[in-house]
Amino acid sequence: MRRRDKRFDFAVMLACLGSGTAFAQEPVEQEAQAPTPVAQPTVEWAIAPEGRTLPGGIVLEEGMVLPPGTVLPGGAILPGAPPVAEPSTAPVPATVPVLTPEQVPAPMEASVEEPATAPPPEPPKERRLPGQSTLGVPHISGGIGASEREAMEQVKAQYNLRLLFAVAGSGAYLSNIRVQIQDAAGPTLLGTVTVGPWLYANLAPGDYVLTVEHAGQTQTRNVTLPATGAVAESFYWPAP
Repeated sequence: MRRRDKRFDFAVMLACLGSGTAFAQEPVEQEAQAPTPVAQPTVEWAIAPEGRTLPGGIVLEEGMVLPPGTVLPGGAILPGAPPVAEPSTAPVPATVPVLTPEQVPAPMEASVEEPATAPPPEPPKERRLPGQSTLGVPHISGGIGASEREAMEQVKAQYNLRLLFAVAGSGAYLSNIRVQIQDAAGPTLLGTVTVGPWLYANLAPGDYVLTVEHAGQTQTRNVTLPATGAVAESFYWPAP
C-alpha cells in the first residue's frame, strides 16, 4: 500500500479556500429556559420565611409580620425580640402628692420652754365683821400652815402693826379672834375676825386703842405707831 502524503491534503485544503468553497457547520440547538417567576408578596398578615432575603423593590404593607433574621433590601437584618424582663419583686414606693405653694404648711418655730417659776404667794384672805368699815386700812390675817406663814413673812414689811394671838404657856396659835382698832380720838378704823394667829395692818403714825376678844375674854391695849418702823404686839389667853 502506498503512504498518503500529508502535504497533498494540505494543498487540497488551500485550494478549496481559494476557490471560495466553505464548509457548512450545522447549528447547535440550545434548549430555551423559561424565566423564573418573581414571587409577589402578600399584603395581609404575610409572614416571610425565616432568614429569607426580600427582593428589591418590595413595599411592606401595613400589617405584615416578618420573623427575626429576615434580610431587608439594603442589607438590614431584623433583630430578634428583646428579652422579656421578669417582673420586679421590689416594693413600689408610695406616690408622694405634689403640693402647691399655698398647700405647703409654714415651718413651725421651735418653742423654747422657759423654766417654770413658782407664782408669788397670794396674801391670805381677810374676813370683816358685818357693818364694820375698815376706812381704807390695809390689813391681812392668816398664818395657818407653813406656806401661809411664809407668805405673810414675805409681805410683813408693808405693815407697821403686827399682832399675834396664842395660848399662854404652850404658845399654840389661835384664830377667829375679833379685833377692833380705834383711833385715840374715838372712831373705829378697823373691825375684823382673824382667820389665823397673825394680823397685819398698815396705819398712819399715831395713838390707837386695840380691843381683841376670844372665847368671851376681851383684852384692850394702847399702842403708838412711830413715823418709821413697826410695832409688834402679842395677845395670850389661858388654855381652856
